[in-house]
Amino acid sequence: MLKNNLRLLVEFIVIISGVLLSFYIDDFRELQNKKLEKDILIGELVITAKEDLKQIQNLKRDLMKVQGNIQIFLEDTNDNRKDMADKQIAINYLFISEKMSVSFFPQDGIFTQLISTGSLELIESSTLKNLLLRNFTHYLDRNQANNRTLDDLYLDFVNNVDPFIAVTSKDVQDASFIYTDRIVDSYSIDSEYYLSNKFKAYLSSANTMVGKNIDMLNLFEKSYNQILELANKA
Repeated sequence: MLKNNLRLLVEFIVIISGVLLSFYIDDFRELQNKKLEKDILIGELVITAKEDLKQIQNLKRDLMKVQGNIQIFLEDTNDNRKDMADKQIAINYLFISEKMSVSFFPQDGIFTQLISTGSLELIESSTLKNLLLRNFTHYLDRNQANNRTLDDLYLDFVNNVDPFIAVTSKDVQDASFIYTDRIVDSYSIDSEYYLSNKFKAYLSSANTMVGKNIDMLNLFEKSYNQILELANKA
């Protein structure tokens, strides 16, 4: 009787151990698969972060040129005289009106995948996790708010400035569609409006908002560089 009980106990222990071992192996395999998926997503994140940095640098270049053109107008009208030729005014204004509202759209698809697959929790670096959360939540929300404000200001330009500083344009041959550079086709400059305080007020507002956009891009640029540095070590 005792031997039978011992045999049954041993068999029970063996069965339970086998079941537990099977669960452990399955859990271990699943964890390894998740870690592999996390590593793949981090690799893709590095690629998109580099692409976003290039976009940021291009946008900053254009926005700083927008500010430069605004400053040229403000300096030209400071003495209530128009010294610039109409064609040059048209060229500068075309660049301002077309580039001032071009927005930055971070590629957040990989971050969304990191969240949905649970891969974000597998990232060992808490600093990297915090950077990703800040970059694709807080900064993203602020950036969208900036974009909406710039869009509204652009509409003000279209409705209130364009009738007086009217510039038609055409595409540069073989230029890309989204961030294409356009050239002046025809123009009509109202000198009185060009020298008006109303135009100066619009220019000053645009200069301020473009400056805020550049500041936002600088935050993104710093964040992406930190993400890349830590992601390459992950």
